[in-house]
Amino acid sequence: MFRKRIVLVVALLVLLVFFCTLQHLQGYLPAIERLPKTNQDVEEAIYEELSRLPESYSRDALQLNSAERFLSNIKRTGRWGLESVPLQQLWAEANSWPSDSQLTNLSSALMGRILYSLGHARITKADLDTRGTQLKILLTLMGEQECVFKPKWYPIEKSIEGPVYAGKDRYGSEIVGFYLSVLLDKPFVPASVERTISLKYDVLPVATNRLLNVSLEKENRSCVFGQCFYCSKEDPICDNEGNLLTGAVIFNVRKSFSSYRSPWQRTYKKRKKAAWEDSVDYCSAVKTRLHKKRLLDLIDVAIFDFLLQNGDRHHYETLDDNIVWLDNGKGLGNPYVQHLDILAPLYQCCLLACLQD
Repeated sequence: MFRKRIVLVVALLVLLVFFCTLQHLQGYLPAIERLPKTNQDVEEAIYEELSRLPESYSRDALQLNSAERFLSNIKRTGRWGLESVPLQQLWAEANSWPSDSQLTNLSSALMGRILYSLGHARITKADLDTRGTQLKILLTLMGEQECVFKPKWYPIEKSIEGPVYAGKDRYGSEIVGFYLSVLLDKPFVPASVERTISLKYDVLPVATNRLLNVSLEKENRSCVFGQCFYCSKEDPICDNEGNLLTGAVIFNVRKSFSSYRSPWQRTYKKRKKAAWEDSVDYCSAVKTRLHKKRLLDLIDVAIFDFLLQNGDRHHYETLDDNIVWLDNGKGLGNPYVQHLDILAPLYQCCLLACLQD
């Protein structure tokens, strides 16, 4: 009888310890009924966890050694781009950069001169660029270097209403995307700078026939309406009253890229969701189709796109089996809205590439 009481007391103590431990753990672990079941639940859980992050995650400064070298090269050499080094040499340097690990050499001593030349070298030829769904002009600069010109459609302070992919390309997003890649030490974005040109005086006098065929005069201003999915004669881009047009000049990399449909592509239809928008377990299927490195690269791109708020990554391009970060014009649409679902590859797959020194 005495032995049975001892066993009973021990059992009660074990149960008491178990329930105390369970109650303690519940303060740190989500209950089963609270586990995310939809993408909306995932987003709410992310915001909830953000408020709980310990102070150690708050950092006053990043280690930006590569970015500091980049800025140093720009400050030291930028304004002498067209004087001290022949343009052919600058373009040869920039075209030697693309490899299996980069599109841009962020530590190049000629970086400042190259960026300056993109913004100032004389335009010797202008052609229609039919790639993509948005209006672009293919410019050739002195020294036989091609670059893509994306025009400014909106005042810089304008917020774009609607879905994350709404509106036309924002030229500033291409430029910010380039500098963001510098900060992230991910040199997969082609060099891009702001430049003001004149369709009337810089472009049309050296334009090809097919570009001239999609140009017109509107209210005494030179205009181009292009040839693309969203291009129309009724909606051209035009010089301002001073015969000037601002936009982004993007270095045209002389490489052939392979293009693939993104597993996280949107449907672009209001009443139809993509498979990844309906299933939090979507990544399980993606893992059967893509190798781990490709998946990690797509997650890196998703983080980049989230910081830029570019939700229009319907395709991605690769060079030597590595993803390059091209066509970043759909970012910076609305600063008052955070489209957290751009991070779906990250929070659905729960993977992140390790940083390497």
